Amino acid sequence: MIQKFPFILLLSVLSLTVQAQTTETPKKTGRPDIPGTFLVDLGINRTTESIGNLKYGFWGSRTINVYYLYDMRIGKSKFSFHPGIGLGMERFKLNSAGSLQNPTLAFDAEGNTRFASAAAVIYDADSLGQINWSSSYSTKKSMMILNYLDIPLELRFSLKPEDPSRSFKIGIGGRVGYLLSSGTKIKYKENGELKKLKNNQDFNLSPIRYSASLRIYFGNFNLFGYYNLNPLFEKDKGPFATEAGTYTIGISLISF
Repeated sequence: MIQKFPFILLLSVLSLTVQAQTTETPKKTGRPDIPGTFLVDLGINRTTESIGNLKYGFWGSRTINVYYLYDMRIGKSKFSFHPGIGLGMERFKLNSAGSLQNPTLAFDAEGNTRFASAAAVIYDADSLGQINWSSSYSTKKSMMILNYLDIPLELRFSLKPEDPSRSFKIGIGGRVGYLLSSGTKIKYKENGELKKLKNNQDFNLSPIRYSASLRIYFGNFNLFGYYNLNPLFEKDKGPFATEAGTYTIGISLISF
């Protein structure tokens, strides 16, 4: 038994060493195996026609879309179908409309949407008399805000469907979006202090949007365009009874 003790001790040490290595060395994990892709779109917005000589900021009128698409290859072909869901967040920076500088949205006596002076809207909203109108005051920025729940759909052609992350692809499709929230935001300065006024209302914006889309993929990067097929505002209820729609162009990154 005494002769066997060193051998038993050696086996015990080796066993403890292996166990320690197993405990201390974490198992490597790869990226999550999620059956689909995430898209993050960054784009600029435009209207299909001028609304009362509306001028909007180039970079301030922007879109961020965050979409998840489920990838469904059609048999062994080079085509695939991609239904999805996500959020579309659009902004329009309103620089001027006719003689108005930094206009914002308001309602007329009939309940239709019109452009109004941001300064006048701030004054009307100051029911508590908190703004010192005898002091220095200036409007810095006026924004129109729209947030959608979108259901995008895409039919995609891939040159190398077995290696989509490195393949050239082209996709056509569309989306249906529901307006979750909307409103305006005005930034202004009073005595050098920057302040904000937010007004969350629907402003007669169309509650549903329908869009056609085109994407050109270069690996995990793509160029995209969305053209909204219905007007931005409800019929005869927008500024100047406009029937203008909107469109967005930009770049997109893919994860997974």
